[in-house]
Amino acid sequence: MNNLLLSVGLGVLAAVVTFIVLDRFFPAQAGEAVDGDVPGGNSAQLDQLRRENRWAQEILERMAEGVLVLDESAKPLSTNSAGRDLMGFHEDMLPARLPSGEVLELAEKALAEGVSREALASVWFPARMSLWARAAPLQDGSGVVVVLQDVTNEIGIQRARREFVAHASHELKSPVAALRTLAEAIRRAVHEDPDMAEHFSTRLTAEAERLGRLIEDLLDLTKLEEAATPPDQRIDLSEVAQSEADRFETPASAAGTSFERHIHPGVWIMGDEGQLGTMIRNLLENAFHYTPREGRVTIEVSERGGNALVEVGDTGIGIPLEAQSRVFERFYRVDRGRSRDSGGTGLGLAIAKHVIELHGGHIQVESELGQGSTFTARIPSAAPEQGTVRSLAG
Repeated sequence: MNNLLLSVGLGVLAAVVTFIVLDRFFPAQAGEAVDGDVPGGNSAQLDQLRRENRWAQEILERMAEGVLVLDESAKPLSTNSAGRDLMGFHEDMLPARLPSGEVLELAEKALAEGVSREALASVWFPARMSLWARAAPLQDGSGVVVVLQDVTNEIGIQRARREFVAHASHELKSPVAALRTLAEAIRRAVHEDPDMAEHFSTRLTAEAERLGRLIEDLLDLTKLEEAATPPDQRIDLSEVAQSEADRFETPASAAGTSFERHIHPGVWIMGDEGQLGTMIRNLLENAFHYTPREGRVTIEVSERGGNALVEVGDTGIGIPLEAQSRVFERFYRVDRGRSRDSGGTGLGLAIAKHVIELHGGHIQVESELGQGSTFTARIPSAAPEQGTVRSLAG
């Protein structure tokens, strides 16, 4: 942020000053050439000023940063296209005062103190944005140049990272605290009550496994967020789904849950086998976690309208309407107690969503409270003979 003006360059600021001089002292001559004699008879100088004016305007209009030129009373004199967009100015009309109080206050402070000032400013029109503003007063105090950079996305990313670290730290505290407590309990019970020590040891192992899953999910999510290139192998999604579904047959039977498969063969997409397996596994784990005994979980894989579809449904507790838009957020849980009891990390659906989007697809959920939920992922099908063939069989 502090180096914002370096991206603008001294040449651009010199051009801005030239533009100010022309506007203020040669208003008639600043545009197209005029007929007749030039005051002072120095036509060569005026021609040079005209060229510099055109050069300055060209540079200013092409800049991604907004540049505002204000007079000594902080009234806008001129701006470039980016400045008009950021401030919501009409193309042919400048307001008497800046609409953003924070930017105006920064400009006035720079004028009053005679030194450059910079700060983060918020604007609400034409849209809610965060701007990094740098106000540099002219040496003679006759005005100030304000450079604006839209940092809305950067601020959003920083906020998301802070929230992620806060959530991750909170989630890590629980298993670590449990491990510490159980280790102390085992130490006390190992001589006095061996059976109780064995019980605590089993719980400690479960908490350690939960902590390991959480760390693995955090690493997986980080890798997915940093992935820059889309997967390029031709994968039979049906085989991936069959392999993942096999994992759930025994636990489903033990839990008394009906598990139905409707997996059509030969559903090909461009993808990464490991990521796709993780996506399907997370959707199935989520379905089984929230489905009671004697409930039903289904998985269907098919191809429709140029897309591969993965549909995972359950007859579980369902998702309230107000929570359906948040289920793919990191660490969000519809039923926190049930998720923790089943060993869930709160990252499964977020990982599934990232995998699907990395493969050029999207996912949606339909749910009715008390009746169950259906998650539907759509991923573009692979064109015939597209990419390198990779299947689980070879």
